[in-house]
Amino acid sequence: MAERLAAYYRTSLEDFNRAHGLANQSQSIENQRKVIMEYLRGSGELSTCSVLEFIDDGLTGTNTDRPQFQAMIEAARQGEVTCIVVKDLSRFGRNYLDVGDYLEHIFPFLGVRVVAVNDGYDSQKYIGMTGGMDVAFRNFMYENYSRDLSIKVRSAMQARMKEGRFVNHVPYGYQKHPSDKHQMVPDKETAPIVREIFLSIIAGKSTTQIAKELNARGVLTPLEYKQHRLKPACRERDLMWSHVTVLNILRNIKYTGVMTNHTRESRYMRDRNQRRLPQEEWIVTEGTHEAIVTKAEYEAAQAQIRTVKNYGRKPPDGSDRVFFCGHCGRKLRKSFGLDTYFACDTQLYQEQAACAGIRWSKTDLEAVLLPIYRTQLVLMGEQARNLQAAFQQHPKINWDIRLEKIDQEIARQNARKIQYYEEYRSGEMSRDLFFQRKTALADRIAELQAERTKIEAEQQREQEEQSERRAVQREAEEYLSASAVSGEAFKASMYDAIERVTVFSNHHIEVRWKFEDLFAKFSREERRAV
Repeated sequence: MAERLAAYYRTSLEDFNRAHGLANQSQSIENQRKVIMEYLRGSGELSTCSVLEFIDDGLTGTNTDRPQFQAMIEAARQGEVTCIVVKDLSRFGRNYLDVGDYLEHIFPFLGVRVVAVNDGYDSQKYIGMTGGMDVAFRNFMYENYSRDLSIKVRSAMQARMKEGRFVNHVPYGYQKHPSDKHQMVPDKETAPIVREIFLSIIAGKSTTQIAKELNARGVLTPLEYKQHRLKPACRERDLMWSHVTVLNILRNIKYTGVMTNHTRESRYMRDRNQRRLPQEEWIVTEGTHEAIVTKAEYEAAQAQIRTVKNYGRKPPDGSDRVFFCGHCGRKLRKSFGLDTYFACDTQLYQEQAACAGIRWSKTDLEAVLLPIYRTQLVLMGEQARNLQAAFQQHPKINWDIRLEKIDQEIARQNARKIQYYEEYRSGEMSRDLFFQRKTALADRIAELQAERTKIEAEQQREQEEQSERRAVQREAEEYLSASAVSGEAFKASMYDAIERVTVFSNHHIEVRWKFEDLFAKFSREERRAV
């Protein structure tokens, strides 16, 4: 089969914008492809290889979390490609530590050759050694370029923010201006929905009621609309309006024509979690775009939103996370009254939802779950005791004595070899008889050494099995320790042991325990003990 190589192309978001703005296409995908293909045509050994292309367009090189990059690495791991060609190492990545790790450790281990055309780098020239200071320095410069570019981009964005320009995602109800991507204009399809939401809350409707009406009419949610607009066939999942979605729209002051920027900030380059800034640090500019609602309507809507008193943050109990709807898969919502109740939110937002019959009190759920949990612990205890008894009856093998006997026998055979040689040198044994006995001794020593290797393998296997058995016993002891407690502590241990409780409307529940695979481990260990 012909050898396959991977051609990797990448543009960052800045390169992507420049290329599509026809200002500078030096880093465009087409330019990178041209450079690589010209190189391959002039390379005799690589010119006959079939080329598999991987393209990340508009993605940063400061990390390796790129879909096509990871697909290429997986192809290398599977042996589908044996050589990777890039225009230069900056296309591969701008983090010099990550790039160095791939060039010096990962790719040599996978047996993958790397060629960076414009950098004159070919890993085949550095087999058995690192790429040298020139490659390390070049990668370091690429990262510094990325850091400098980040500072310049941030400065440019700050300037646009102070001018009241739009620099991030367009909120639902707006779209980018056709001729100015930093200007928002109302979207004729969704702006009426936003206005309707504000007027409905002012008229006295609840956020839940508004969400239910929107779902009944089949109005696309903000995420669905975004997917549908970008790609009409893109309907990845069944989404619905909820009171949270409605609240997010009602609390967004941008609908009054006010632009708010700099509400979050990255603390450092490649920061994945931006920190929320206090309101006094926001950049707020009045009258930057056409309003969908007036300030009076916005304030009237805020007055209608029910405020929930903050009683302080309390650690949630285990029941908050384990109950799920058996129809739609949503996590059940907890509500309070004379008891704690669990119900599915879907019935609030959809007419005639199959989830409408799901409403269980915590008392009733625990009345079902606690006896099951106790039974599971009893069965687990019996399994643990049976496993312990089985291994106590298992014959003990003294591996040291067995190995010592083999070593003694090998030593005796070696002594005989010396004895036969001395007898042969002194003339007491003929040459033919010496070689005959020498061959027999060598065969016997080889048999003994093979037997010793077999005993060592058996000893290793038994040690591994003992380690696995102890791990199973420790895991069981952690769960069985709950048998010694009662009351709320016992309930808490039950919720810790539950993976998921699926609740159906016909008073049927299914429980998945975290320790379910433990019983399979018990059975496996008992079979080993027999």
